[in-house]
Amino acid sequence: MGSSGPEKKWLQPVGAQLHEHQVEEEEEEEEEEEGGAAGACEGRGACNDLFLVAVHELGHALGLEHSNDPSAIMAPFYQYMDTHNFKLPLDDLQGIQKIYGIPTAMLEPTRPLPTLPSRRTHSTSERKHDRHSRPARPPGDRPALPGNGKPNICDGDFNTVAFFRREMFVFKDRWFWRLRNNKVQEGYPMQIDQFWKGLPPRIDAAYERSDGKFVFFKGDKYWVFKEVTAEPGYPHGLVELGSCLPKDGIDTALRWEPVGKTYFFKGDQYWRYNEEKRTADPGYPKPITVWKGIPDAPQGAFISREGYYTYFYKGKEYWKFDNQKLTVEPGYPKSILRDWMGCDQSDMERSGGSGNRGDRQLPLDDVDIMVTINDVPTTVNAIAVVIPCVLSLCILVLVYTIFQFKNKGVQQNTLAQHYYKYPVQEWV
Repeated sequence: MGSSGPEKKWLQPVGAQLHEHQVEEEEEEEEEEEGGAAGACEGRGACNDLFLVAVHELGHALGLEHSNDPSAIMAPFYQYMDTHNFKLPLDDLQGIQKIYGIPTAMLEPTRPLPTLPSRRTHSTSERKHDRHSRPARPPGDRPALPGNGKPNICDGDFNTVAFFRREMFVFKDRWFWRLRNNKVQEGYPMQIDQFWKGLPPRIDAAYERSDGKFVFFKGDKYWVFKEVTAEPGYPHGLVELGSCLPKDGIDTALRWEPVGKTYFFKGDQYWRYNEEKRTADPGYPKPITVWKGIPDAPQGAFISREGYYTYFYKGKEYWKFDNQKLTVEPGYPKSILRDWMGCDQSDMERSGGSGNRGDRQLPLDDVDIMVTINDVPTTVNAIAVVIPCVLSLCILVLVYTIFQFKNKGVQQNTLAQHYYKYPVQEWV
């Protein structure tokens, strides 16, 4: 937005706003440079470990996808592990063995390598025992099927929507989905507390801070997580974020990295928040009408990758806000289920997205009659059409063959008589 809120863009171009903001915080940055670097990575696991990152990326190179187990090295978020005498977590070990098989013997690197034995074929009983020996998958790892108590993402009405690590996270009640390229990832939805231990259901808002930590809001409390682990002492009350912010909760949160500010929305107002100073900027709250065209009390907000647009979500719709013109694009709101969740019209109708179909009740007798009539006549009609066509084709082929043979005989006789009329000299 700008150093004085999004309304400042009426007067200044974006580059001028960013420069102004940099000048305002130049003294703070100089102070941080003096002592910030020394303590930047103090504490165990405070910085990303190159070995752990390399193992994670090696797993991708070997064919492993992200794991739903938060303790796995292939979890979608970085988390510190003890690298002294490092052992691959069980979930990762099982995943790589599922692709490349289980080794029949442990090879000693210091001894001459023996000749590899032939591939062992496990009996049915051994395979069954191996399956039972694996730990049970978490409930959220099963695909969502009708009747198993999991929500359908095409129902909409989410609590909030947020972007973590450039992936969309959709929260509803005690469940959440991960989406990549408008497609729900396999194994979702999962239970929230299965992934983020201690996080309650029905969260109000969430965003990713500049330090990579995730902040969740519910009611008058908020939680800070480093990947999947809650920071010590949380949850905290919203009053700790500053006296100017609403104390009973917020509707959505938006981190604006170009100017290093966080925006909180509540009802028909919004606040611009300074994370470093832990206080709202002077002159806030301001009316939400500054963001022309967006609804009151939005339930989610995120910025496009290139930073040109901000998307606001509410109910089953979303608004595309132009960050340069400070207004919603024409033609919005649009369906977030269709454009972001990959739901087609039939999915939304089945899930209750269209009330017209649900108002009409078809008698069960009519359905039975339709099924009975459509099954048998289709087969009978097909046979009645195909068999005569095949017979007709056979007759035509037979007639054509006979005609060709007779025609060929006539042509040969005619040619023979024609050739014999000429003298031998002309043939030579």
